[in-house]
Amino acid sequence: MNTNDAKDYLSKRQIPHLFESMLTGLMYHRPEDPLAFLESCLQKTRDLGGPECVAWDTFITPDRKPLPPITPAQGKKAPCKLDSGPGPGPGPYRRYDRLPPIQAQFSIESDSDMTESSGLIQEYDVFDPSKPRPHIIFIIGGPGSGKGTQTAKLAHRYDFEHVSVGEILRNQLLHHAPSDRKWELIAQIIANGELAPQETTIEELKQQFIKKQDAKGFIVDGFPREISQTFTFEEQIGSPDLVILLACSNQQLRQRLEKRASQQGRPDDNTRAIEKRLDTFKHNITLIAKYYQERGLIVRVDADREEDDIFTDICAIVEERLFPSDTNASSTEDL
Repeated sequence: MNTNDAKDYLSKRQIPHLFESMLTGLMYHRPEDPLAFLESCLQKTRDLGGPECVAWDTFITPDRKPLPPITPAQGKKAPCKLDSGPGPGPGPYRRYDRLPPIQAQFSIESDSDMTESSGLIQEYDVFDPSKPRPHIIFIIGGPGSGKGTQTAKLAHRYDFEHVSVGEILRNQLLHHAPSDRKWELIAQIIANGELAPQETTIEELKQQFIKKQDAKGFIVDGFPREISQTFTFEEQIGSPDLVILLACSNQQLRQRLEKRASQQGRPDDNTRAIEKRLDTFKHNITLIAKYYQERGLIVRVDADREEDDIFTDICAIVEERLFPSDTNASSTEDL
């Protein structure tokens, strides 16, 4: 069997698609016994009817089982099989037929210096459950796409709090890396263009929310950066109200990062780290975009244009999605 025959064989049987879905499940659950988990995935695939019946999130969503049979004499409804399909249909955004290969991120979770309780994700109420939750907007995009600039301008316009995950981590590194083993290791990871550990990122983000409980809303710059952060945020805090994806060409991103490196001297703007960050973003964004796309939360904005044009489009999206009554009132007054 030559290479083309092998590719044809795997493609016709949906094997790459199956493996991608199983890897997504591994990334999400991180089971102690990965082999047992993969065996359960294969059994579930058989039960569903084969690889062609597997969706990208089959192994991260809870199993939905039919209700147990009940005799008609008990006056109950006959058992029904729940739909295991995805949530609300996506809006007019780009669809992805196949997920990209998932590359393992460098992790320091196994390091003895990273296992103290301060490095773990703590489960507690971030917002007062008796009050309406503040609006939460995510601004995501490649490194150099303008996330920080647009987030700052939006926060000022709508009187929201600007939360920059990257800035938070850099400040922590500045203060703690010289004397704290945990932050010393995180500094090495970020300097190599890798993502900081999820536990650290989520905990720092939650602390920012807690400090500003009375805020009208939060605009978060640069989060989530991998699909596991998406799931954990939803479990710990909830869904964002809106996700803005700043779509920018790789050429434009490289030019902006090189310019920023010469002006600001950030440690993660070195040549090696830039290429690694661009590659990491490319492989992670598909899963993130697909997840929010299926929930109708993500809007793509062309970020190759002038800063003010991008800002104008984002403001229109925010007002339509978050403040529709105000928009309608303004339109009525104009008549």
